[in-house]
Amino acid sequence: MDWFANIKTIYGWGRNYYTNANVARFVELNRITEDQYKQITGLTYPATEQPISVDVGGTGS
Repeated sequence: MDWFANIKTIYGWGRNYYTNANVARFVELNRITEDQYKQITGLTYPATEQPISVDVGGTGS
């Protein structure tokens, strides 16, 4: 099975099929390389999460 070709094709169908996180999981499972991740998503592996926002100035009673 050509994992790279299959993942790239399905990723191309849109986010309803494979997200960047899904593709990153294939890197973790050694099905594709970090370079192939970049070829598919256009991003450098590891995929970064969105920054977390924390409200520390909440209103207390």
